[in-house]
Amino acid sequence: MPQRSALVQQIIAILQSNIASGAWPVGSRVPLEAELLTQYGVSRVTLRQAIQSLVHVGMLETIQGSGTFVRASSELDTVLARFVAGEELAYVLEARLAIEAQASEIAATRATNKNIEQLEALLEKSREAAEGNDGDALAPLSAAFHRLVVDAARNPVLSRLYHGIDEGMERSVREVSAHQPLTTFVDEHARVVQAIKSGDGSTAAAAARAHLVGALQGYAAAAGDHGSAEVKNK
Repeated sequence: MPQRSALVQQIIAILQSNIASGAWPVGSRVPLEAELLTQYGVSRVTLRQAIQSLVHVGMLETIQGSGTFVRASSELDTVLARFVAGEELAYVLEARLAIEAQASEIAATRATNKNIEQLEALLEKSREAAEGNDGDALAPLSAAFHRLVVDAARNPVLSRLYHGIDEGMERSVREVSAHQPLTTFVDEHARVVQAIKSGDGSTAAAAARAHLVGALQGYAAAAGDHGSAEVKNK
C-alpha cells in the first residue's frame, strides 16, 4: 500500500507538471487513458487514482463520454477562482488594482522585446474591435492584455496570484468595458504599454492605476454604489 501511494503521488506530480508547463493547456483534453498507461507504465488503478485526485481539487474535470479536461493550471487557481466567483466585482477590481499597478511598474524594467511585441499586437487587435464597437470581441482581448502586463513583470508570485483570479478578471473586464467608450478603454491600455516600453516605471504604475480607478468609479456609478467600495483617484 505505501508503495502504491508513493507511485500515485509520482503520477500526480507528472500530471501537474504537464499542466503547469503548458503541455496540457487549460481547456484542453488530456490524452486517452490507454496512451497514458503506455507512457507511464503504471496500472489503470494507479492512473485513475492520480487523475481523480486532480479532479477533486478542480484542476481536471472528467466528462462522461467526452474525456478528461484541464480546468485550472494549479490548485491555487482553483481555490482562488472559487473564492473570487462569490465576491463583489468592486473587490475584484481593487485586487486587480493592487497587483497591476505594481506589476506595470516592474514590467517597465523587466519586460522583454517579445513582451512588448505581444502587448502591441493585442493593442492593435483591441483597437480594431473598439472601433467596430464590438464589446464581445474586446473583452477577451482586454483580459489577455492585462495578463500579459502582469506576466511582463516576470515575477512568478505576482503572475500566479493574478492568474488565480483570472475568472474574476474576465468578469470585471466585461462589466467595466460596458460603462465607457470602447476606444477610451484601449487608449488607456496604450498609455500603459508606452510607459513600459519607455522604461518609465512610475508612469506605467500611474497609468495602470488611473485605468483601474476609473473602472472602479464607473462601475460604482453604474451600480448606484450599492455595497461598492469608495475609491478616489489620488
